[in-house]
Amino acid sequence: MVTGVSAGLGGETARALAARGATVIGAARDLQKAAAATRFIREQGLALELVELDLASLASVRRCADKLLGEGKPFDLVIANAGVMACPLGHTEDGFETQFGTNHLGHFLLINRLLPLLRRGARVVNLSSAGHRYADVDLDDPNFATTEYQPFVAYGRSKTANILFSVAFDRRHKSAAIRAVAVHPGGIAIHRPTRLR
Repeated sequence: MVTGVSAGLGGETARALAARGATVIGAARDLQKAAAATRFIREQGLALELVELDLASLASVRRCADKLLGEGKPFDLVIANAGVMACPLGHTEDGFETQFGTNHLGHFLLINRLLPLLRRGARVVNLSSAGHRYADVDLDDPNFATTEYQPFVAYGRSKTANILFSVAFDRRHKSAAIRAVAVHPGGIAIHRPTRLR
């Protein structure tokens, strides 16, 4: 399973896995966008199924997990790729600061709900970032109620949470040969359009 297959790293990860023979479940908030972004995978006859998942809605996360649990197909790998970065202050459907709620809490719930489907030897990969250096998790003020909101501090908190989740999940489940890691995928250059004169 790969979350965030409607663009970027998620789509490429799904393509690479499917090209090597994996059956991929691709999760995305916008299924139309995901279908367009992954059309080339299906056109090559590779195995890809799309499921709706809005990580900013815990109800959506539960619906997605329940659907997959109902199908009962086991997973060898879950890649928690989807996320948002350095956005203006906002809140998820459940009232959490957008980046912490989407990048961490949504994946936290999803992966824990899918635990019964993880085969012995399965891997959980949380995409984190060197951005975790911007901030530690602040459990006393996760929603910036008393702290001045800074987009990259919020991003850093969410990415630190991804790492801490990986460490704790790995510790809890390694005896069942289910391992978790956090991965920094590398820097991504942001290209800003230049104005033509």
